[in-house]
Amino acid sequence: MIGSILSDVLLVFGCCLVSASYNKDVLYFNTAVAQSLSSLMTITAVTIILPTALYSTFPSANLEDTIISFSRSTSIVLLALYVGYLYFHLGTHKHLFESQKPDDSNESPRHGTPHSTYITSTLKLVAAAIVTVICTRFLFESIHGTTKVTGLTKTFIAVILIPIASNSPEGTAVIAAAQVGDVDSAIGVIVNSTLQIGLFVIPFLVILGWMIYQPMTLYFETSHTVILFLSIIVVNHLLQDGRYTYIHGVMLVAL
Repeated sequence: MIGSILSDVLLVFGCCLVSASYNKDVLYFNTAVAQSLSSLMTITAVTIILPTALYSTFPSANLEDTIISFSRSTSIVLLALYVGYLYFHLGTHKHLFESQKPDDSNESPRHGTPHSTYITSTLKLVAAAIVTVICTRFLFESIHGTTKVTGLTKTFIAVILIPIASNSPEGTAVIAAAQVGDVDSAIGVIVNSTLQIGLFVIPFLVILGWMIYQPMTLYFETSHTVILFLSIIVVNHLLQDGRYTYIHGVMLVAL
């Protein structure tokens, strides 16, 4: 989870800025959207780092139950915040997230009835989900052997390599969008992916574990949470500034 967020906000976002602003002067973000999304990312990072701070500050004895209760209550708040974000994004302020690319009047008409298109899309989605589950199973089963052959640690594979591989299709798409000048949409996709993980996926797993009597918390390794928090600070500073050049992208990739 942490690796996916870091891959999005550092590697993919950095590549977007490089592809969009190389050989160009200073460019600008949509500051209204950027500042709103950066604030949500900060909240996400804070809620992830708090359980780690509790573990580091207080004695570990009898603290586990407190962390579990804290994680469950915080997860409920995060899910409510995600619902509010979706209402903001898809409802009241959806115009802020619309692409600024000009409409193509020569776009070819779509063929097929809506009903047939819906059925086809659903079947494709189900097939893709099944294939993804199978591939994921083989991927995780191969990690142990990979560590023995290559000498790489499981942490490096889980935090660096797997997130890069899993985010590569989305990353390629947003980098291509940024290259043609649609940087605001690219930023929206990147931050939406980050918020989806931090405000929905992680809290949902905590609540799901609560429902099936498998305690799960928001606690992550101290080094991971510190790296995440510092990365979010750097990205937020860039978004709040509202201006960027390709050197900003190079710095993010270097991190």
